[in-house]
Amino acid sequence: MSNTQQRLDAYLAAEARILTAGFSVRFDQRQRQEAELAEIRRAIRELEAKLAVERGRGGSGGSLRYRTVVFNG
Repeated sequence: MSNTQQRLDAYLAAEARILTAGFSVRFDQRQRQEAELAEIRRAIRELEAKLAVERGRGGSGGSLRYRTVVFNG
């Protein structure tokens, strides 16, 4: 498993924790504040794009040579 995949898995787990348990966690006398959900989701998108590039699929969905543009006038 690549480092990018490991980081993505960690961010997905953090997102799930926040969605189920809230933003902060208390252990005895110490409280830990999770990052904001928007930041975590931004990192997830970036890591998914990076992982797609690493796997050779690219993030753009195809070559520009084969895209069709439709102009409505």
